[in-house]
Amino acid sequence: MNNRQLLCIIMLVFSLLSLNGLCFAADPPLPTPVGRVVWVRGNLIAGMDNREERLLQKLSVIYLHDILVTDNKSQAQIIFTDNTLVTFHEGTTFIVDQYSFNKAKEKNGSVGKYVMRLVEGGFRTITGLIAKNNPSDYQVNTPVATIGVRGTDYVVYYHNHKLDVGYYKGTPCVKDQGGKGFCLSKDMKYATVSGSNMNVVLSNQQPTSLDEQLEIIPAQISPFYTPNTGSGGGVATSFCIQ
Repeated sequence: MNNRQLLCIIMLVFSLLSLNGLCFAADPPLPTPVGRVVWVRGNLIAGMDNREERLLQKLSVIYLHDILVTDNKSQAQIIFTDNTLVTFHEGTTFIVDQYSFNKAKEKNGSVGKYVMRLVEGGFRTITGLIAKNNPSDYQVNTPVATIGVRGTDYVVYYHNHKLDVGYYKGTPCVKDQGGKGFCLSKDMKYATVSGSNMNVVLSNQQPTSLDEQLEIIPAQISPFYTPNTGSGGGVATSFCIQ
């Protein structure tokens, strides 16, 4: 083989290996950040779509589709980018099903979407701008009922197919699986749904499951921004606890 033939072979190989002739798998999209941890007492675990788990601490980022879990000796508080505050009871499993927030893109009163799922346990929450601007954009699903709000501070606990909801402020509303719903107020503070086919039962007597007063520390978080990388990731520009 002479030098000319060798050169031709080398050029052919480089041609075959050129970027135009190769197929590369695209990098997986970065997870979408939706909030941060305010405080943790014990352990707060975040499960991810790829089955990996993260042990969260103060200021850890919460991502879309995270499965947030506290054990039987742990509590934690998180904040979403619309300033919704959530404090988890011990033994809670809470899933970030749908979430988007962009105040700059307000349309017909809507600034985003907040759809969460309570699988087990409970939380206290003070709702943020998504619910304030358009209450129909806010929803928490449980195995026995759906919770909606109109600018609200409320508490909820679910265990053994029984859901208890308590009023602090605003208008938390509970709808059973048959579509029948009721809203709580200072005149009727508690609602209970037992089983998937049971109606909402209202009461002014506090259920024992809501005896524990979950602490919510006031906090604010600035919107996340996306670096100029063409992906969906981002970091928060600031975070403060007041």
